[in-house]
Amino acid sequence: MTAKKHMSEVPMIQRVAAYLAILVGYFFYCYNFVIIDYVRPYIVEAYDGISLSDTAQFYTWQSVGALIGALSCAWFATKFGKKNTLITITALNGGATIINMMFTDYATWAAMRFIIGVSLGGYFTVAVSLMIGLFTPTVRGKLTAFASSMFSVALMVMGAYAAFISSIDAPWQSLMWIGGVPPLVAAALMIFVLPSDKKVIAYGEEEAASNEASGEEVKKGSWGEMLSKPYRAITVTCLLLAGLNFYGFQFFSGFVTTYLREVREFDGATVGIIFSISAFGSLFGAWVWGAIADKYGRKVNAFGFILAGVMASLFFVAPSDVMIGSLNMLAILGLIYNFGLSASAVWGGYFSELFPAHLRSYGAALFHGGRIIGMWAPMVLIFIQERSDLQTAMWGSPIVWIVAGLLWLSLPETLKGGLFDKSKKEKAVA
Repeated sequence: MTAKKHMSEVPMIQRVAAYLAILVGYFFYCYNFVIIDYVRPYIVEAYDGISLSDTAQFYTWQSVGALIGALSCAWFATKFGKKNTLITITALNGGATIINMMFTDYATWAAMRFIIGVSLGGYFTVAVSLMIGLFTPTVRGKLTAFASSMFSVALMVMGAYAAFISSIDAPWQSLMWIGGVPPLVAAALMIFVLPSDKKVIAYGEEEAASNEASGEEVKKGSWGEMLSKPYRAITVTCLLLAGLNFYGFQFFSGFVTTYLREVREFDGATVGIIFSISAFGSLFGAWVWGAIADKYGRKVNAFGFILAGVMASLFFVAPSDVMIGSLNMLAILGLIYNFGLSASAVWGGYFSELFPAHLRSYGAALFHGGRIIGMWAPMVLIFIQERSDLQTAMWGSPIVWIVAGLLWLSLPETLKGGLFDKSKKEKAVA
């Protein structure tokens, strides 16, 4: 058997190219995940027989798919290799999106959102575990945070493009089509630039590789082990935290375009501008929180969620006609809200760090595993909205963010020397 080489022996230019290819796929993972939220009011208007409640179910079907994708792709990555698994699910993302737009009925949309969800949940799980193995652990927070900032870039591109097509009266379906072809191109690029995990030892996996070389049985990891006594409490807490994240996101971001159109009565161009400017907060926020996490620890970022809760509250009570410079106040409040929310950009690496190397993919999968809890969020909001109004239902968001921030603070700190590192305090006492 040919001996594996270490990731440090792979040329830096190839590792950077691999990271960039993963970023491209990550952009469209983010884009195709949130596009259903943006086009929700347009779907209701354009397609007979599809109601606002039905569009909430599309998100639920997508979430069920993401849950299955995250949980199963952790196993597929272990069995068939991370590189092969990532290429397959990236291509599936683009292909299913193209098929989605060929139909206008509820059943096909629900089926395609489910399949897209499978690819998206799997993408996060495998992409995170691959990218953190490309470089040394000292830059892990920044790497995962920058990748997570693609979510913000996707929102900004989506909002700006939506404002553009609205200004030229182009069909809203253009927003959907742009999520189809590029993932197929990204999958093709990955074939050539991603190092094979079958031939290369990633950073952080040296001990497992050493055990394999010495003939010891290599631990493969399983969901049963994740729920065993040493890891059960952390696994359940991560799932609950991730679930609350989806509730907070859906209760605000998932219906904000509907809110701005129906409650605030803004036109399509204004909605697009507010949406795009707000998303910019997540873009630079992810970089800031990534640097904070690498310097002060992963748990410090929990305060970003508390900030998001405060900003969401102010968003609901701020008047519609107040301008700050040339920007509507709601755009500024949304920008700060998304800045705080982007503190979770480190979760992929952080959830992985909470577990040993052979459970790394399973740890990353916990983010989408939270959809066991969060998949019902849109329908819960619709249930409340039908018995009150949309704005009342959306007030659940700030409550969720503050509770989630406090829950985050209950998890262990994984950065040695971080502000919340217990070993540092114990050493000082000794």
